[in-house]
Amino acid sequence: MNTMTSKEVVQAFFKDWEKGFIPAFERWIHPDGIWQNTGLPDQQGKEAVMNWVKKYNDIVKMTFGRVEMISIACDGDHKVLTERIDHLWGDSGQTHSAKIMGTFEIKDGLIIRYSDYFDVSAFNPDAFIKN
Repeated sequence: MNTMTSKEVVQAFFKDWEKGFIPAFERWIHPDGIWQNTGLPDQQGKEAVMNWVKKYNDIVKMTFGRVEMISIACDGDHKVLTERIDHLWGDSGQTHSAKIMGTFEIKDGLIIRYSDYFDVSAFNPDAFIKN
């Protein structure tokens, strides 16, 4: 049985970004999870989420991240709200940082809903939709 709080689950998910997005999502996304990003299609179910993460890695070539947490708040022990700066990088030395607000819902110690709200233009959304 997972004894982590929802806040701890979200913090562990972000910490695991430093090892790579693919293993972090593989570890922390619920089988019925949904990933929602402003301006991009929702990804429903872990398989769709994982395919989207792999597509992201293939397009932007930034496979790692570190979160600079500005604020984190919990609504009970199932919803976590974050204000943060996501710092992303890849093996080529390319980096990118973005200010993001996010909502996480936790079920059975895993992320069942991950929604980010940000200025999508910084991420070249056409590259994801057209590929």
